[in-house]
Amino acid sequence: MSEPSTLIEGRRRLRRLNINLLYALDALLHEPSLTAAAHSIAISQPAMSMKLRQLRELFGDELVVFGERRQLTALGAALHQRVGRLLREVDDTFNLALAFDPATARQTVTVTAPEVVELMFFSRIMPRLRAVAPEIGWKMIPFVHGSARHLFDRGADIAIVPEAMADPDLCTLPLLDHAPVALVCASHPLAGGRVDVEDFLAAPHAAVHDDMERAIFGDFAADSPFAQRRVVVRTGLHSMLPALAIGSDLIVTTSNWFAQHQAAVLPVTILDLRWPRMTAGLVLQWQPYRDKEPVIRWLVAELKRGADGIGRPIDAAL
Repeated sequence: MSEPSTLIEGRRRLRRLNINLLYALDALLHEPSLTAAAHSIAISQPAMSMKLRQLRELFGDELVVFGERRQLTALGAALHQRVGRLLREVDDTFNLALAFDPATARQTVTVTAPEVVELMFFSRIMPRLRAVAPEIGWKMIPFVHGSARHLFDRGADIAIVPEAMADPDLCTLPLLDHAPVALVCASHPLAGGRVDVEDFLAAPHAAVHDDMERAIFGDFAADSPFAQRRVVVRTGLHSMLPALAIGSDLIVTTSNWFAQHQAAVLPVTILDLRWPRMTAGLVLQWQPYRDKEPVIRWLVAELKRGADGIGRPIDAAL
């Protein structure tokens, strides 16, 4: 039985493809101008114009139109994320090394985690990571809430994600449990005593944006005081929360890990709440096709070792 004509044509197109065109296509689909695209892969603008013509002929589509602002065609938009993912897999393939010694390895590891995890976890384990792997570079890329798989499309080697956000098709290892706590200025009227629900709900609150908080802790139960708070300040930075508490009447909601660290170095304190709270899990995720790579196995082992070694936050109410 003969092969479908679309499959035959696809193979012909692939045979005509120079892999360097993929790098040009990726630049054209991501950069704001033809000049910027050329600069990003270190070629001249005329050379990039020629590659754009080749790509348009290859795909039979304009792909991208540069004017006052860049516009992608429907096909260009569909290729936007796929090309970047394909190039990362190409790089993974040609840079794969089965021999790996952390003491001498020279490469960059790309990790992503929610900001609060960077602040309370990586700050504590980085000294050991630097000691055992002095030549490895660490790149922390911004965390995007929503799809765990998109984190790998953005270039992550490994991701720390809230359990509720974990992708079941990725490799997964539980890392840490944490819980929401209330943080206030040390001079706050509620500091130092046990706080009941009525006093908690009567006070004004500060927290990160809804989607950030939900991604870290999941949904609060409807009858939870955390779900019934009167939040008057929302911020996009966990690191901003202690600053909002200092010198104010605000009660801040954050992770017990982060709160404990801040209470040790700043004039803030964790409230002793009179009700039980939920805990939420944080997990490591990585791509299944990379599961046997020595660098991934080493990275997973080191992050798990770091999590096991820092114990649990002190929180008598949990």
